[in-house]
Amino acid sequence: VPPGWAHAGRVHPGHDVQLTFALRQRGQETLAQLVDAVSDPRSPQYGQFLSLEQLRDLVQPPPAALMAVLAWLQGHGVEQCHSVTTLDFLECHMPARTAESLLPGAEFHRYVKGRSSVVRSPLPYTVPTKLAELLDFVGGLHRFPAERVKVDRAQDLGPELEHHQAGRATFHLGVTPAVLRQRYNLTGGDVGQLPNNSQACAQFLEQYFHQADLAEFMQLFGSGFAHRSQVDRVIGHQGRGRAGLEASLDVEYIMSSGANISTWVFSNAGRHESQEPFLAWLLLLSNTSSLPWVHSVSYGDDEDSLSRAYLQRVNIEFMKAAARGLTILFASGDDGAGCWRVPGGNHTFRPSFPASSPYVTTVGGTSFKNP
Repeated sequence: VPPGWAHAGRVHPGHDVQLTFALRQRGQETLAQLVDAVSDPRSPQYGQFLSLEQLRDLVQPPPAALMAVLAWLQGHGVEQCHSVTTLDFLECHMPARTAESLLPGAEFHRYVKGRSSVVRSPLPYTVPTKLAELLDFVGGLHRFPAERVKVDRAQDLGPELEHHQAGRATFHLGVTPAVLRQRYNLTGGDVGQLPNNSQACAQFLEQYFHQADLAEFMQLFGSGFAHRSQVDRVIGHQGRGRAGLEASLDVEYIMSSGANISTWVFSNAGRHESQEPFLAWLLLLSNTSSLPWVHSVSYGDDEDSLSRAYLQRVNIEFMKAAARGLTILFASGDDGAGCWRVPGGNHTFRPSFPASSPYVTTVGGTSFKNP
């Protein structure tokens, strides 16, 4: 259990839990070769991406494997399951008592941290030997939400926040879209021109943006370039509470740098206590035929906190995305290479995942001394 999460007791046996069963896929070596081919400008297959249906035909588990897993679930009374287009995930709801019977060793407990509450098992689970070779992992048991450093709006900056005519602040606003575009030599003409250009960002853990905030931001800072003032599509739950600073910045700045381009937002709030929001986003990618070409994701876990089986499977999910022509950008974090600090011992590097995946593009931050 990560630091900061307080144990709040074992859940009621009838408490609903949501588990995700990652079925082992076929064609993994073929998929890896195909990703190299469609991504290499020197290859005759360059740019010949797969549709979601073609990808399904390549990676879907053997029908006998899917039937065996379903029979195992149904044998324990689990009926409320749904799959994805690629047929390599099953997402199921069941009472905690059923989940503990299904996965011997697991015990479901509630943990709280601030206003967040999750249900996880502090103990390892097992599956029958014959099924172990059909499953990569079961999600919704062990992984806790990744740590996020909360940054709040300015509170009281005194007279510096006084405004003069036209609503302009009397202090330097910092790195605005105009500063970024100037630093990266983007002119007013460097905006999206083609109708099939598209991009997306993902929000997690009760982080939301507001369309009205985005429109106001573009009114204030988008006068120097053609732009859009609304997200074209939101997939998932979009909360009506206070906008999250991180989610707002993600949307505002992707639409300022990638200006005048159709933008989607994937909202994965993790509202179910046993849901893993990042895993839910991966399932959305495997279940949506038409997606934006570029995805920007500010999310990461310490690589050493994740199992090898989970890391390998998530890498395959990124390979699936690459085979479809999707580019996924991940934030590298705010700590450079990352560091595991050992009191009185030797510090070691601590990479962040998915930033360390070879199948995504990792983006670091740039600090401007004089914006």
